[in-house]
Amino acid sequence: MTVLRRSGGVGVFFWHGKLPDPGAAAFATALGQRRFRTIEHAASEEVSVGWVTAADPTGDRFEPEDFEAGSGTWLRCRIDKKALPRKWLAIYRDAAEKSKGKKLSARERRELKDDLAGKLLPRVLPTINLVDALLFHDRKTVLLFATSKSVREQFGKLFFETFSLPLERGDPLTLARHCGIDRELQGALDGVEPVRWPRREQPGARDPAAADAEVEA
Repeated sequence: MTVLRRSGGVGVFFWHGKLPDPGAAAFATALGQRRFRTIEHAASEEVSVGWVTAADPTGDRFEPEDFEAGSGTWLRCRIDKKALPRKWLAIYRDAAEKSKGKKLSARERRELKDDLAGKLLPRVLPTINLVDALLFHDRKTVLLFATSKSVREQFGKLFFETFSLPLERGDPLTLARHCGIDRELQGALDGVEPVRWPRREQPGARDPAAADAEVEA
């Protein structure tokens, strides 16, 4: 069986509300209703996002043992994207402009792209991205093994569509609150002032003090 990613960034998320027990049939049923749908033969540019398992990357089946990850529950979603290769579009546009002897108009470029999409996209395989997450039911916590903004948004949308529960992105304060600390420490956390980090200089920016020294010299 494919293992979880061994390196890379992790995003922490929480939910509020009731989630089906991962060992119950309702959990697998919910995932199955939002299973991955292939766009391999699509003739248009699209993105498909849905649940799969490490044992079955097609999303055709969800077995209880496929979710087992020690104290957590292993979730995996698949994100496929089909797009017309830009280099192909540039090659065909260049050939059309040489044949015509002048630049294509905006309307002609759109028509060329639509024509190429109909011809080429059924032959183009989508890019595949498999995204893993660990769900801890007792702590209402999800560890998402991805840091890309678009992946976080797509995973959050899929989670909401599956369980009707929005995910809340974690930070150090919410992490501490979810660790089961006592009331005294909870009160202390509520009074903590956030750290205000100094602004970093932009690359290539000059030191004002050094600039003044040059002027004086």
